Amino acid sequence: PRTGRISVSMTPKTFATAMAGFGPAPGRVAVAVSGGPHSLALALLTRQWAQENGVALTALVAEHGLRRESAEEATGVAAMLAGQGITIRVIPLGLAGGASLQARARAARLQALLAACRELRAPWLLLGHHRMDQAETLLLRAGRGQGQLGLAGMAASRPMAEALLLRPLLGTTPAALEAICAAAGLAPVRDPSNRNPAFARIRARLHLNDPGGEGPAVAALSTATTAFAARRA
Repeated sequence: PRTGRISVSMTPKTFATAMAGFGPAPGRVAVAVSGGPHSLALALLTRQWAQENGVALTALVAEHGLRRESAEEATGVAAMLAGQGITIRVIPLGLAGGASLQARARAARLQALLAACRELRAPWLLLGHHRMDQAETLLLRAGRGQGQLGLAGMAASRPMAEALLLRPLLGTTPAALEAICAAAGLAPVRDPSNRNPAFARIRARLHLNDPGGEGPAVAALSTATTAFAARRA
């Protein structure tokens, strides 16, 4: 790697180690898949882990309906996952445009995913948040003046009424997850809203200017979040 940069990889072995930290595996788990490279990589890693541990896996694809292409993209993502031997459920959300779109979309998506977990009797829901997401979260919360609890970032596990939210990739770089998709020959969906500076998170991403999440600024933010998370724990 270039000077001042790091590479935080993810292999089936390191993924299994991360999953072991959450406790004994249940009989069924669900994984949220948007079709982007990070959630696709999570689905592939979870598939192998599930096979090795005798766990049933269902991939949940939430179709927001915010773009004309979204239904076709969801169908394509479902086909990709089926080609990898993964059971899929597509969940149409039918969101309307307007103010606070990203926040409303996140809330509606999570609610629908948790409802599906309850129906499937899947007590674990895996989410694809990674090292760069965590760095962006820290920047946004610091900008809002949050204290050390907020600066601890997203938790690796969070109990909800329907299921336990798990984020096994928080220490993994986006570059490593892109590499997993490339090795599997999968072509991820690229949502144009992820490049729209009208959204605060995208502005933070552009400010960091580190798509792979391997640079020193992201590393420093990750170290800071880990320290605050230890205090929170």
